[in-house]
Amino acid sequence: MELTHWRVLVDRGPDIVLCLDFPGARAAAGFADLAAGVAVGACFLHLARPGTGPLDACVERWAAEVSATGRRVRAVLGYCAGAALGTRVADAVAGSGAPPATVLFDAVTTSAGSIAHEFTSTIEASAEHLTADELADARALADELVDAHPDDLPRIAAALVERYDGLMGEVARRLSLNEVFRRQLTGGFTAYVEFLLLAGQGRFDARGGTPLFVSSKDHEPPVDAAGNLSLDVDHTSLLREAEVHGLVAELLTGERTW
Repeated sequence: MELTHWRVLVDRGPDIVLCLDFPGARAAAGFADLAAGVAVGACFLHLARPGTGPLDACVERWAAEVSATGRRVRAVLGYCAGAALGTRVADAVAGSGAPPATVLFDAVTTSAGSIAHEFTSTIEASAEHLTADELADARALADELVDAHPDDLPRIAAALVERYDGLMGEVARRLSLNEVFRRQLTGGFTAYVEFLLLAGQGRFDARGGTPLFVSSKDHEPPVDAAGNLSLDVDHTSLLREAEVHGLVAELLTGERTW
């Protein structure tokens, strides 16, 4: 299967399960863990190259590539910010047929505050190589941008990427690392922010069917939904839990509906 926008996690059968999440590494369990643990005859595909938007054009490309495989999409799964993309993709691949099952794990809304939070969390990972003033100024910039431009996510993202690049330049200089290192760090953060901007254009309702929101303990879904299941598991291990794997398997085989 030659794919550009998707990568295969596991391929155990003709039907497809689409997984929407940031394609980079994350500390929490991801869809690779879930795909490995769900014993169902299906092909799990993970979004690999999201693009930079607008979202309508991206979804059209993603759906067209899936359609070209000739396989039926049995389900669409979204995680965190990617949950807001899951419903858009589910609508696009459904066409005139029956909509796929849509399951959204620990769904969150992308906002000015969430982008700022990701920025401050990321720079704090390099705190030992930055001065107290640099960290304080970076946090202040994030707060100022959110207060001044709460609805202008691209503007906030551009300013934070620029500040992040400058800070990583200082880290590279202090550790005597070359320019390639700085570009790699900035490139990774930029890709994540671009993904968040795409997710910020998404939504949590679907034209066909009702999404099921599956949440870890202490997580509140971003919208009031008829289909909402809360589990007594940690966020970081949600997609690794046997209980979740069993739930997804039952939904895919039709043994369980909501």
